[in-house]
Amino acid sequence: MSIGHVLGMAAVPGTALRALKLALVVGTLLTIINQGDTLFQGQAPNWLKLVLTYMVPYGVSTWTSIAKDLERARL
Repeated sequence: MSIGHVLGMAAVPGTALRALKLALVVGTLLTIINQGDTLFQGQAPNWLKLVLTYMVPYGVSTWTSIAKDLERARL
């Protein structure tokens, strides 16, 4: 299995869209939990933490979809 094949699987529209939707919901909830007090006081958030808060669920969802597809291919 090449890295190009795995990246291709990550770029499949269904996988990417599903991961994006999940990241928007989970990332927003985690942002409110972790930085809500800062945001509601009108202060600037920690931008690195904000970006990572959305990237992590996107990556987890994408990896889960790829792992499922690879497992299915082995059957």
